[in-house]
Amino acid sequence: MSISTSESQLEEDNERKAVTCPHCKDDRIRANGKLKGVQRYLCNAISKNFSETTGKFWFALKNKDKNNKHLYCLLLGYSIRKSAKKTGISIQTSFDWRHKLLTSFSNVSIEGFQGIVESDDLFSSYSEKGNRNLKRAPKKRGEKASKSGISNEKIAVVATCDRSGNKDFKVATTGRISKKDLNKVYQGRLDKASALCSDSHRSYAAFAKAISTTHKKFNTSKGQKTVDKIYHVQNVNNMDMRLRKFMESFNGVATKYLQNYLN
Repeated sequence: MSISTSESQLEEDNERKAVTCPHCKDDRIRANGKLKGVQRYLCNAISKNFSETTGKFWFALKNKDKNNKHLYCLLLGYSIRKSAKKTGISIQTSFDWRHKLLTSFSNVSIEGFQGIVESDDLFSSYSEKGNRNLKRAPKKRGEKASKSGISNEKIAVVATCDRSGNKDFKVATTGRISKKDLNKVYQGRLDKASALCSDSHRSYAAFAKAISTTHKKFNTSKGQKTVDKIYHVQNVNNMDMRLRKFMESFNGVATKYLQNYLN
C-alpha cells in the first residue's frame, strides 16, 4: 500500500471517529456507502442507518446554494417576505428555513460559565403573532398590556455572560422569575463561577446562596455601577441593549418562536 493510500485511509478513519450516531450518540459506526454524494453510516449499536446530514438543519434541504444568502438576510433583520424575495424562494420556504436554522443554533449553547458571571432578566410581551385561531380579540401592534408592571402577560428572559466571552439567553417563565426558574435556566452551568453579579431581586440572592456562590447585587437605577472595581453588570446590560436592537427589526416575534431568535 502506498503512503498516499495510507494517509487517505487514516483521514477516513479519523473522520468516521468524529461522527456519532444521531439516534443514540454511540461512536461505534461504520461507513455504509454514499447516496447522492452524501456519506451514509450504519450504527453497530442499534443497527440504524443515517447520513452525515441527519439531524442537521440542511437535512433534505433543496436549493442549498441559496441558504447562505438567506442566512445573510436573517442577520440583517429582514422580514420573512423580504428574505424570500432577496433569496428567490417562496415565503413558506423562507419561514421554514429560518426556523430550521434558528433551532439548530440551540446545539451550540454554552455548557458552563466561569469566573465572574453577570446575569439579568429582561421582559417582552406575550405574543401570538401569526396565530389564526385566537381565543381572544386580536391586538394591534404596539398595543399595551392590559396589566401594568410585570405580570403573566410578560415573558421573562435571562441573559448571562462571563468575562471569558461566553454569552447566553434563555426564556425562563411568564412574569417575575423565581429561584426555581433560575435553577432550571442554569442547571449546574455556574459550578465554576466565583461570583454572580445581578440586580438586587431576592430570587438571585436565594439562588446564589443555594449554590454557595458569592453574590454581588446592584441597583443601577440609583447609580450603583461597580463594586470593588471589578464587579459590575455592564457587559450583560450591553447584551440586553444589543438584543433589543436586533429584535426591533422583526417587528415582534411570536412567543413560541422567541427562544429560536435568542439562539
